Amino acid sequence: MKYKVVVTRVQVAERWVRATDEEHASQKVQEEFDRPYGYFGAWKTTASEVEVVEAEQTTVIRPNLLSETGPMLLSLKDAGAALGIPYSAVYELTNKGELEHTRIGSRKYVSRESLMDFIKQNTHRGYYAG
Repeated sequence: MKYKVVVTRVQVAERWVRATDEEHASQKVQEEFDRPYGYFGAWKTTASEVEVVEAEQTTVIRPNLLSETGPMLLSLKDAGAALGIPYSAVYELTNKGELEHTRIGSRKYVSRESLMDFIKQNTHRGYYAG
């Protein structure tokens, strides 16, 4: 779900301002408000209110990266997503030669078959005292 919220926040800050009169002091502070990050001071929140004004149903559909109809080669990032491991781990596996890859230009790609072979070769049952 995605929600649109409206936040109302009341904050108070005290600060001394050099001015000729009250109107001039108010004008100087207002000019600072008009500049991004212009008014510095110790702000204290005195009240806040959050109101949900709208809800929208969202559906995230992720393609099955290892499906028969998917691409033949996956980027290292997509290969990591398919295996459920970080990109850096896939990068290390290809550098060590533990995961076969194809180089196109300066980029590395991994085939779906290489991923399946890697999973089969590294799947173990039981306890191994080695």
